[in-house]
Amino acid sequence: MAANAQVDYVGKSTIASKTLFGYRAVTRLMDRVYYIMGWVCGIELLLLGFFITYQVVARKLDWVMAPATDVMSGYVLAMAATWAFSYSLRSGAHVRIDVLLPYMNFRIRACADFLALFAVAFFAYVTTIKMWANVIDNYERGVVTNDYPLTPLFIPKIVVALGFTFLVITAGQMMLSLVTEAWLPKLHRAMGGDEIGSQAVFTEEEAAGTV
Repeated sequence: MAANAQVDYVGKSTIASKTLFGYRAVTRLMDRVYYIMGWVCGIELLLLGFFITYQVVARKLDWVMAPATDVMSGYVLAMAATWAFSYSLRSGAHVRIDVLLPYMNFRIRACADFLALFAVAFFAYVTTIKMWANVIDNYERGVVTNDYPLTPLFIPKIVVALGFTFLVITAGQMMLSLVTEAWLPKLHRAMGGDEIGSQAVFTEEEAAGTV
């Protein structure tokens, strides 16, 4: 994650600089949220590993076993997978096809990054709309799972829908960051302000096309 508010700027303040620093502060706050979500998902997977290990050992040694292992594991995996999307995208941990990036200049690479984020946002938006519609439908019809503990199906689907909703927000935030970091420093200088360095939206490795 590469966004930090520029706190050491002491030059002339303009509407453009205030907007830029305000947006950087919001981005920094959202990055903390994504970071926490990533940690929560990692801890869930770690605990799930211990839980499954216990279940395997308990089956061999005839110990007490927890019921509905498959169902609960599915719920954990659904949350761990979808809630980690935002952190993966923001931190550059996702799979990124970069065969042509090293051969692009800065402007073309910025356009490619914007289009890639737009594609992610569009996919996540469509999935989000469908998921929330499915959540409402399952809630209205009172659908429950087939296995114990007969969980109302809209509850785990809400978790998945929230994960994709966060992904839409993250992709949109990064698209807006590309625009603000490209144009607001220039607008600030046009208003008579001092030089403000633009901050990278992607990590240094991604920006260099080396990951």
